[in-house]
Amino acid sequence: MSKNLAYGLGILLVALLLYMALFTNSQQAPPGLGKGKPAPDFKLKTLDGKEVSLSDYRGKVVLINFWATWCPPCREEMPLFESVYRKYKDKGFEILAISTDASIDPVRKFVREFKLSFPILYDDKNVVNLYSVQGLPTSFLIDREGKIVKVRLGKYKEIERDVKELL
Repeated sequence: MSKNLAYGLGILLVALLLYMALFTNSQQAPPGLGKGKPAPDFKLKTLDGKEVSLSDYRGKVVLINFWATWCPPCREEMPLFESVYRKYKDKGFEILAISTDASIDPVRKFVREFKLSFPILYDDKNVVNLYSVQGLPTSFLIDREGKIVKVRLGKYKEIERDVKELL
């Protein structure tokens, strides 16, 4: 096998593994953060500079969603999240969407474009590491007691069903 062919196959394999990590619908939890475990608390700022922490939302059902503006599945699921949020926010449901973008300007543009009304937080990568996020989008559904009910890597199509069960 020639060096160029081996190199090309190696690049293809890495690309395939990266694609699978980012865009599959696996429900495997990151190490140590499975169903029934307490969701680690964190503090981050919203786009307008307000500091919020997960513990501020104790007593509510919370979706923590790690996403980025450049991520196609993230873009696809945001309208669904907005719809579910508007429908259930007065019944005790909250979304904390944590952007992993390298800069904040594309995030602001994205929020305007998609008319998002739930809190958008900007991560300095500490919370991504705290939650052992392996790919985007990754969502954690948290119950009213602060325990993880579901972890979803990939698009979270059944969010409304799961939220209704917890409310």
